[in-house]
Amino acid sequence: MADEEIAHTDASKTLAKEVYGEKVVYDVAAGESKAVPWTLRLRALAAKYGAEEAGIERIPTELRTNQNPFDMFTLFASANVCTATLAFGTLGPALFGLGWWDSFLALLFFNIIGAIPPSLIATFGPKTGLRTMVVNRYSFGWWPSKLVALLNGVNMIGWAMVNTIAGAVILYDVGQTKLPLSVAVLLIGLIAIIISITGYQWVHKYERFSWIIMAVCFCIVAGFGAKHFVNVPMGKGPSETSGILSFGTAIWAFQVSWGGLSADYAVYMREDRKSFWVFFWTFNGLFWGGFLVECLGAALMTTVSGSPIFEAAYDRGGVGALLGQLFEGYGTNTRNFGYLIETILSLSVIAVVTANVYSLGLNIQTTSDALIKVPRFVWSLLGGAAFLIAAIAGRNQLQEVMENFLNVIAYWLTPWLTIMLLEHFLWRRRLGYNLEAWNKPSLLPKGFAAIFSFLVGTVICILCMSQTWWVGPIALGVGNAPFGTDISWELGLAVTAALYVPLRFMERKYIGL
Repeated sequence: MADEEIAHTDASKTLAKEVYGEKVVYDVAAGESKAVPWTLRLRALAAKYGAEEAGIERIPTELRTNQNPFDMFTLFASANVCTATLAFGTLGPALFGLGWWDSFLALLFFNIIGAIPPSLIATFGPKTGLRTMVVNRYSFGWWPSKLVALLNGVNMIGWAMVNTIAGAVILYDVGQTKLPLSVAVLLIGLIAIIISITGYQWVHKYERFSWIIMAVCFCIVAGFGAKHFVNVPMGKGPSETSGILSFGTAIWAFQVSWGGLSADYAVYMREDRKSFWVFFWTFNGLFWGGFLVECLGAALMTTVSGSPIFEAAYDRGGVGALLGQLFEGYGTNTRNFGYLIETILSLSVIAVVTANVYSLGLNIQTTSDALIKVPRFVWSLLGGAAFLIAAIAGRNQLQEVMENFLNVIAYWLTPWLTIMLLEHFLWRRRLGYNLEAWNKPSLLPKGFAAIFSFLVGTVICILCMSQTWWVGPIALGVGNAPFGTDISWELGLAVTAALYVPLRFMERKYIGL
């Protein structure tokens, strides 16, 4: 077998059979022996032990499985039914000054609309057999798409960092401060990295069941917390409006960030899987998994305003201590039971960190053809090391990290998702995707319309942003000083759509593709 044939084969089992353990192969056509690159031997070794060795290459029809779209529900339900989602729900009362019912309504509305884009992106997986950032090439072209892949890679690292810290603070409470927070971060991160490097199949297996266990634990938390929850009244006036819209931006970002990887987990489904069911199950996993746990987080945060004891616990140890306080006052056995529940819940973030690190490896490969030769799991491993270092460094600032990171990613994700979905529904659904062009720059769009619309849309988002370190002039103009009102994603979406549609028509007319 020639080197070129080996390098471009998509059949993992064939690759493992023919290359594993062999440093030299005999090329019949050339009549000579050739050395097999170490990268191919490493990929074959991964396949031999059941790990996914494939990277961003298109998954052909013959390698598709009978995977059920319901797997998309279990995957995203597991990724959302975790302590990171619980911690996020607390931001409504804690950061944006909202009461119970306004937090509830904001979570309901913005989760519904936020779950739609990534659910639509997920349908691209079975139809194309391509990962999310590769499908991105069909609107952004070869070179601009690399910028998006880099941004999404940073997104994955940031999410892995936030989620790991969210689990670690619970484990820290279980250890009653004797277990260093840095060690808790390291433990959770390492488990997630190990699962993620094994690949697609094992990620799905883990996610298929973890959400059930975590859902039971959260029901127990809700039962213990019910008598402590307080119906904090809604605010009024401009400050309330600003709080709702700013919290809405964070909720939107929390959901749409899945758009950067949702197709990654559907590429092995058969092409004849109906898009409706892929969308339906992805949406339900994202919405219900996020909304219900976030509501519990908002309710948990109301205990702070209803009790000095809970307020002191929150000041002492944040969300982790607040969760632990629910089990106090019932005796030693109940408190020990509470520690067990907290321990299980601290590990819930493994489901989401696993998905982040898995897709991170794919993102890295998308930035350069040369990187495809190195197996995906190697890049996931290196990316995992990077997020662990960041998580250990930021372990004591969960709320600040979550607030700033969530809003920042919304500023570029919204224009990107707008372009991806417009491209699909206005052009690709009718004209289709040339699936042979995924790694051929000459057969892909130039990306002029996409990158211009993307950059302008992102700048508009920045002008509308409201952060502690920067308040855009538009945000300040529509809200009260000094923080204004964050309307970044709403205006960014509108401007990007208004630019991309006419520019893309012209690009197709005068340049083609």
